[in-house]
Amino acid sequence: MKVLVNSDKTIAVDDSLTRFVAGEVRRVLSRFDARLTRVEVHLSDINNLRTGKPDKRCLIEARPKAGAPRTASATTTKVASAVNQALGKMRRSLTTFFGRRRRQGLMAATQLATARKTAATARTAVQKRTRLSARGPKKTPIYQARRKAWTFAAH
Repeated sequence: MKVLVNSDKTIAVDDSLTRFVAGEVRRVLSRFDARLTRVEVHLSDINNLRTGKPDKRCLIEARPKAGAPRTASATTTKVASAVNQALGKMRRSLTTFFGRRRRQGLMAATQLATARKTAATARTAVQKRTRLSARGPKKTPIYQARRKAWTFAAH
């Protein structure tokens, strides 16, 4: 997994910041290391050099080997806390993403096995053909007669 650190003109990215961000990315996302090709971290200062409201933003983009890129972002007053919050969101996002893909693979295998079993059963058993309407089986004539009687009695 490659880790790339980018920033806008207001945040100076030196070796110490790059090492810190890369170390945090590897520490937090280590369990997905084999399934990710690249992780890009974009650091920015939203309102330039003014102070006050939370203005440091960290956007993380993770690229799985198979699938669309995933993104997560966080905005705080300090770069380190923005990186940690965004990494937490990214970890949860990737856990969900890979969990769903795994579940879908298991479900596909189960459906295939069920389809094979059903096909084998259909070949061996003689099935009685029944005609059903879109709303289900037809009501019995007695029930229909009673229902007609109820509507006349209500008037």
